[in-house]
Amino acid sequence: MDEINLDMPTFPGIELLQKAPLFAKLGFQETMELAQISHVELRSDGELIIAQDSLGGALYVLKEGVAKVRLHEREGGKVRELATLQRGELFGEMTLIDDMLASADVVAHGPVELLVIPRKKFDELLLHNNVLAVKVYRCFCRALTDKLRRANSKIAELGAHAESH
Repeated sequence: MDEINLDMPTFPGIELLQKAPLFAKLGFQETMELAQISHVELRSDGELIIAQDSLGGALYVLKEGVAKVRLHEREGGKVRELATLQRGELFGEMTLIDDMLASADVVAHGPVELLVIPRKKFDELLLHNNVLAVKVYRCFCRALTDKLRRANSKIAELGAHAESH
């Protein structure tokens, strides 16, 4: 029978990080390093998690609850709901790569529990671990190209739908 190492620290959310498509290619030890720099935050219904046009400071993974992605249109002031994020989904990853402003609001829809990886700690970790940095950035590239392909597909569908009417 296997012995259980009671001295090994546990980190909230390591399983969630292992299941997140963005980090799926990382090994256990690499995922553990990310979990060590993360923390858990609770948000109330309607609370703003990320504000559109703000400089993001973290990557978020939904541990529990639902969040809505909303876009404030510049002209007309309309607010458009873009997506509903469920348990296990992540957001804010683009702000870990560049210094661009957030393109939309993310708002808690009901009580939400988040796993948060702060940008500063993330940058420090990757600065001191080149192998992990390469793996993480390759994962980011895969995730972003996947999002781009899906967006292009939606644009093509909308174009075909518009042409048929």
